[in-house]
Amino acid sequence: MRLLDNEIAIVTGGGQGLGLSTATYLAEHGAKVAILDLDATNAAKQAENLSGLGHIGIRCDVTNGEERIAAIKKVLDTFGTIDILVNNAGVQYHSEAENMPEEKWLNVVNVNLNSVMFMSRDVSHTMIKNKKGSIINIGSIASFQAMPGRTVYSATKTAVLGLSRNLAVDWGQYNIRVNTVCPGYHDTPLLRAYIDSGKLDPEVIKGRIPMRRLGLANDIGKAVVFFASDLSEYVTGQAMMVDGGYTTYGAAGAIE
Repeated sequence: MRLLDNEIAIVTGGGQGLGLSTATYLAEHGAKVAILDLDATNAAKQAENLSGLGHIGIRCDVTNGEERIAAIKKVLDTFGTIDILVNNAGVQYHSEAENMPEEKWLNVVNVNLNSVMFMSRDVSHTMIKNKKGSIINIGSIASFQAMPGRTVYSATKTAVLGLSRNLAVDWGQYNIRVNTVCPGYHDTPLLRAYIDSGKLDPEVIKGRIPMRRLGLANDIGKAVVFFASDLSEYVTGQAMMVDGGYTTYGAAGAIE
């Protein structure tokens, strides 16, 4: 069953990883998708590979106001409207708090939090006019749990929850729903890079997950489609954990 026929969706950071998987799943459910990414060539290539016809890829630095406005204008010129926004673009930076470089802190805040606010603001003008829209922000298990060396990442992903709740309250009167999807450990190229470099042990991670496996990239796409579709038409301001039970498990050590 296709849930999003004729819907127009934007996915930021959609050229790879969870963003690309989300774009893929939206397209499979009938949406026309605009992939926004720093790499214009890859964004266009991935858009061409999506199911169906008419998808587009656009170069966009979501922290740059002029590029955001230009990208949104391109989507409106191409499709005429915007129904779905997935704020997926994000970065990580690991550092002990006492050694955190200020410029690194500000960059992560700008990408992970400020761009979510201002991308949502810029798209909201169309959604308010249409009295319809779904905004899905990508949080993290770090929105709920602290992790060593991830001070700025946890701070921004926690802030995304508060931002999403407030936007849901502000824009509910316009039938704009704002929800958050919070991934756990998913089998993506980024996670594989950490595993290959020896920074993460997949067996230790799986030992901490009640479902005993890493998430698949399309697990996030499925959650996004739920929030984007009429299946969740009376759901707003909510956060969905997609982590195999990682944040639910509270005992010390691995699951026995």
